[in-house]
Amino acid sequence: MDQTAFKQLIDDYLAGRLDPATASQLELWLDTIGDEQRFELLGEDEKERSRIAGYNRLSRQIRRRERIVSLVNWKTFAGAAAAILLIVSLSPWLLDLFAPHRIISFYSKGTTRKQILSDGSIVWLKGNSELLCPKTFPPGKREVTIIGEGLFEIAKDASRPFLVRSGALTTKVLGTSFNIKTTGDSVSITLLTGKIVISAPARQPVTLSPAQQAIYTPQQSAIRQQPQDSSNVRSIIEQTEYGMAFNDARLNNILNRIERKFDVTIRLSDTAIAANRLTADLTDQSLDQSMNMICQALNLEFNANGKSILLKQKSEK
Repeated sequence: MDQTAFKQLIDDYLAGRLDPATASQLELWLDTIGDEQRFELLGEDEKERSRIAGYNRLSRQIRRRERIVSLVNWKTFAGAAAAILLIVSLSPWLLDLFAPHRIISFYSKGTTRKQILSDGSIVWLKGNSELLCPKTFPPGKREVTIIGEGLFEIAKDASRPFLVRSGALTTKVLGTSFNIKTTGDSVSITLLTGKIVISAPARQPVTLSPAQQAIYTPQQSAIRQQPQDSSNVRSIIEQTEYGMAFNDARLNNILNRIERKFDVTIRLSDTAIAANRLTADLTDQSLDQSMNMICQALNLEFNANGKSILLKQKSEK
């Protein structure tokens, strides 16, 4: 396939002119090399085999589609396969263009790992755990799967409930924080703030309130609720930036904690601002909410530009 034909295939996909089966196969091909973390762990020979295998699966499916046969000269397309694969493997933005909602994986590999999701939610993966989630959440839907243990701080969005799959359990939230731990077929969920609804096949749904914990095993006839163990809560938030309560703390220290938690850079229009002191609990607050609370308390305002934030006196122009 020459560049014009390949561009036509892309244009047809983006314009929705490909039939669903063909579009799905195209996305599947991209997904086979779209999991950046797994792909980068492969050796060069394995990477090449993965690229070729994914391409071959796609081409076998698309050859059967009469619409695409009329679009593309497949003899020349096969000859240009290596060039197309090179374009895809070297251009992550092309993957996002084709399949922005593709499922990707994150691993904690024996340590606590922070992952900020596309909606601003934060997941603290613990131990040897894996999180499966879309690169970008599609409109109207937020859904992830966890294998292992993770502390979730869910960004509030009433129009899009957040679903967490963990074994046989499904946890539904709007904006709250909780810990999920799966061990074999058993799942324990500890709620820190807000409310969540937990469901499982052939079990009555359970609504969990703060200071409660839910335990599920396949042998139980119901999802068991019980009071939290305070020592367990302390262990849950260890090695995370979850706890953000400050008592008469220097603003500079608070801002440093916010920077670490949300992976942002905060600049001050006047260094004197850093000397302010503040008592506030920013635990389980989003970045915007945290900055708004600080600004309201100290008569400040902030401007955000991507990962950069400028904090200044409210009277400044």
